[in-house]
Amino acid sequence: MKLDLHVHTGHSRDSSGSAKDVLKACRSAGMDGLAVTDHNAIEGAIEAQSLAASEGLLVVRGVEVSSKEGHILALGVRELVPRGLPAAETIERIHSLGGIAVAAHPLRHPSGVGRKVAGSAKFDAIEIVNSASSPRTNRATATMATERGLPVTGGSDAHRTEEVGRAYTIFDGVGSEDEAIDHIVKRLTKADGRGRTPGEGVKAAFETLAVWIRGDFERM
Repeated sequence: MKLDLHVHTGHSRDSSGSAKDVLKACRSAGMDGLAVTDHNAIEGAIEAQSLAASEGLLVVRGVEVSSKEGHILALGVRELVPRGLPAAETIERIHSLGGIAVAAHPLRHPSGVGRKVAGSAKFDAIEIVNSASSPRTNRATATMATERGLPVTGGSDAHRTEEVGRAYTIFDGVGSEDEAIDHIVKRLTKADGRGRTPGEGVKAAFETLAVWIRGDFERM
């Protein structure tokens, strides 16, 4: 069973596609479900979960929280965690909301939390395959997860519908958000998929710069 656990909708300022569009792309990519993880926004995740049954998919609610040190995925939450808090406090807030904290692309500069924080903070899991990160970065992240003995996830980090499903998390038959979270915590998941190509990396760099300029250089 494959779930893409890092997908954005138009509720992220650097993304496009409605919740319905993303769900359709998920099915077309052969996924069994996904987590909608918009930047500091929960509306897309809630909308996607309300539509999930009609599409025959499993949706995990999520948010990609911009902590002081970098991005952290909050999976299984019902409300927002404030942006700009230290990573340790962000993780505590996620736990207080009943969710789990996943280090998103931790070694990708400048949006990851970095090696020091990823290697010491109380994350519940580490995202080791991200299709918007280079294969080399993904391999280094996988090594870190192994060294820490932490559960792993994979996700496309899709900002367009055609990117959904490029990376994903493998589950052994889960039927609900709670079961998916439980399987992650119990180390019952694997991550698979691909990283970005050199050409995709160059394109992403220019697109990121454009988003920063439009957002008055506010960090995502």
